[in-house]
Amino acid sequence: MELGIKGINKFRHKFRRITPKHRLEAGKRAQMKIQQMSIMIVTLFFFFMLVGLFFVKIQLSGLQESSEYFAREQAISSIEIIANMPEFHCTSKESMCIDEDKIRVLSGNASKIYGDFWPVASIEVYKINTEFDEKIKCPLANCNYYNVFDNEGKSSQKYSTFVTLCKRVREGTYVYDKCEIAKLVVGAKIRDEN
Repeated sequence: MELGIKGINKFRHKFRRITPKHRLEAGKRAQMKIQQMSIMIVTLFFFFMLVGLFFVKIQLSGLQESSEYFAREQAISSIEIIANMPEFHCTSKESMCIDEDKIRVLSGNASKIYGDFWPVASIEVYKINTEFDEKIKCPLANCNYYNVFDNEGKSSQKYSTFVTLCKRVREGTYVYDKCEIAKLVVGAKIRDEN
C-alpha cells in the first residue's frame, strides 16, 4: 500500500520536527512535574512526622501515668517492709510491730545517717490516742508523733497503715512489752511538675 501526499500529510503532525522552542517547553513541563513531586514528598514527610509526634506524645503520657502508679505501689508495699525492718521491728514474732524505743532513737539525729537508705520521702509514726487533739512531737512529755525521716524539699504523697507500737516497761522485777495502736505514715516521692 502506497501512501500518497495526502497520507503523508495525515501523519505529519506525529512526526513533526522538534525545534529548540519545543525542547524548552518540554523541559519546563518536566521541571514543573519534578517540583510538584518534590513538594508532595516534603508534604508527606511533614504529615508523617506530625503523626509520629502525636503518637509519641500519647505514649509518653501513658508512661507518666504508669510511673506515678508504680511509685504509689512501691510506697504501699514499702509500708510493710519498713515496719518489719530490724531498725523498727519489735523483738516479738509479730508482724507489723514497731519498737517505740528504736523509733525514739531514729527520730533524733540518727535518721540523717540513714538518709539515702530509705526508699521513701518520709516516715512518720502517730500514736492513736483519743486524749490528744494536736500533734506533739516526741520526745516531749505526752507526745503522740514521731518524725523518723523527712526528705525536706521533696514533694510526696502519703500512705498509711495501722501497726502495733510496743515499748519495754519495767514494773518492779517484772519486764513486759506495753503495746498500743499507732499509725505508720510513709510518703512516696512524686515528680515535681516544673
